[in-house]
Amino acid sequence: MDIIRPAFFILKHYYENPEKNLRLVLSRHLETMDRRSNRGITRTVYGVVRKEQVIRQVIERCSKRVPGMIEPDVLLLLKIGIYLLIFSNSYPGHAVVNEIVDFSGNKAKKFLNANLRTIIREQESIEMMVESLREFPIRYSISDLLIKNLADLSTDLEADLQYLNREPLFHIRVNRKRLDFNEAKKKLGRLIVNFRELEAFDSFEVHSLNEEVKGLLNKQYFYVQNTSSQFVSILASEFCRESVIDCCAAPGTKSVTLSLLRPELKIVANDLKIGRARVMQTFLREYEIGDIHLLVSDARNLGTAEKFDLIIADAPCTSAGTLRKNPDLKLKIDDRSVERNAKTQAEILRALVPHIKKNGFLLYSVCSFLKGETEDVLEGAAETADFESFDFSSLLSEYGFFYRERKWGVYLLPNRKLNNDLFYLSLLQKKG
Repeated sequence: MDIIRPAFFILKHYYENPEKNLRLVLSRHLETMDRRSNRGITRTVYGVVRKEQVIRQVIERCSKRVPGMIEPDVLLLLKIGIYLLIFSNSYPGHAVVNEIVDFSGNKAKKFLNANLRTIIREQESIEMMVESLREFPIRYSISDLLIKNLADLSTDLEADLQYLNREPLFHIRVNRKRLDFNEAKKKLGRLIVNFRELEAFDSFEVHSLNEEVKGLLNKQYFYVQNTSSQFVSILASEFCRESVIDCCAAPGTKSVTLSLLRPELKIVANDLKIGRARVMQTFLREYEIGDIHLLVSDARNLGTAEKFDLIIADAPCTSAGTLRKNPDLKLKIDDRSVERNAKTQAEILRALVPHIKKNGFLLYSVCSFLKGETEDVLEGAAETADFESFDFSSLLSEYGFFYRERKWGVYLLPNRKLNNDLFYLSLLQKKG
């Protein structure tokens, strides 16, 4: 198996530093490991975090000690074992138990062996118990704040919670500077079997970014971009006349997609940090995108007097719409983080208004479904200029999105055909 040890140290690092981004913690650890085990390690790490509250219910049912009475390292090994035995089924039960017991310290061996073998014996009844859990915060290990905001938009709350609790699928968009769609399909088909075409998005959907897919990415045939993120560029391409600035743009995929769709546009990609701008610079050079200008500045003070036909404000947010890729956020996002982001978002929008040409557009985009980062922010922004909300629902329908309209914009909702992240988009036209 060879996944227990690395999964343990990655999760231990994360639980001891819960403020850190789990995806970054994981990627840094994986850089030093045998790539052949990466997918199993990744699934295990994300799975334990994704099932956090349910795993605790299993421990309370099967162990004589409640989680608070178990030494942290032992508790972590028990969580890993429960995930692999109950929710993964990728490895034989005896192998899971043996590897965990062998890895544990002498004092914990007896406890872990007894509890994990109890879980194997009672697996059927445990699975029935898990299926009978009705409290959404426990069943989906998600905060009441996220449930409340999703419930305000959803027509089937449990189905949408299930969607956000799944492992993610990935979209790789064709670099048209290198290949056309059919050539890209042939290259992908030679390496992997399990992929799905999303021709309207010039993309393919794959189950993982495995070594074969990464090889194609390294050759700049594709780049990774979810369908929701792609739609931001598609929408901008429909309404921009000559010039656009993409604010908070790193890693640059929106700007690149827009450039591929409308190569004649003048595109400026802005970001606050020089390190993120360098990432964009490398991305643009490797993908042979030479018509995007980089601007390092705070979006709240662009450092230029230039005005644009369209501004993309991809504002910092909680990323609540990306829970499939970031399961640690399900219990991490709170009112304080929403309020902090909303303040920054409002400052960015106010500062960008003078940079929009008459009858130009502001395209506000966040990968969030939280009202405090979306409608509430736009309500305030509308008071700073003479804005009119622009209807783009026909374009959403053309690309097959499910969405919920509100006064100032739309929420992109779960859609298994597109496997999109949940986004909020608002297209405002500046009058007067």
